[in-house]
Amino acid sequence: MAKKKVVPEEDEDELDDFGKDLFDGEEIESEYPQIGKKGEKKAITGDQGLAGLDEGEVGSDEEEFEFEEPEGPEKPTYKYLDLDLKKGEGKNDYKLLVKGQSHGFCNVLVKHLLKIEGVKAAAYQVTRIDPPVIFIRIEEGKKIKNAIHNGIEALRKEVSEVEKLFSKLM
Repeated sequence: MAKKKVVPEEDEDELDDFGKDLFDGEEIESEYPQIGKKGEKKAITGDQGLAGLDEGEVGSDEEEFEFEEPEGPEKPTYKYLDLDLKKGEGKNDYKLLVKGQSHGFCNVLVKHLLKIEGVKAAAYQVTRIDPPVIFIRIEEGKKIKNAIHNGIEALRKEVSEVEKLFSKLM
């Protein structure tokens, strides 16, 4: 049978055991800045230190903290598309450069473009060097700007429907 190793009392205090509270008996100081109500002045004593203060707050006891709660829901932030339309190789072929977008956006936009009357073909290519390019071929006598506008409007409609569904979930 194995014998238990005897540990002197001095070494027992230095061991880190899982069940042992390492900070037992020590006071832990808070590092949070003191925030007062509007009009209330903030005083810092030497014991509290300068933890949690910005450089502009050091040495000035007369400053006030004012926090304003936002009123109502936040307004949506829109990201406008940076599009560049160029003539393609064929008579009814066009290239639509979409700057700052990913595979997801291009895939959904192509899906909506293919549903539009007058669009024969639509596909996209994304490379790391160039911005994504959507290739569009339209039927004779149709206008490319109308096709792109209708595709973007269909996409906008789908996004608003998804927003409504998610708002019902919350």
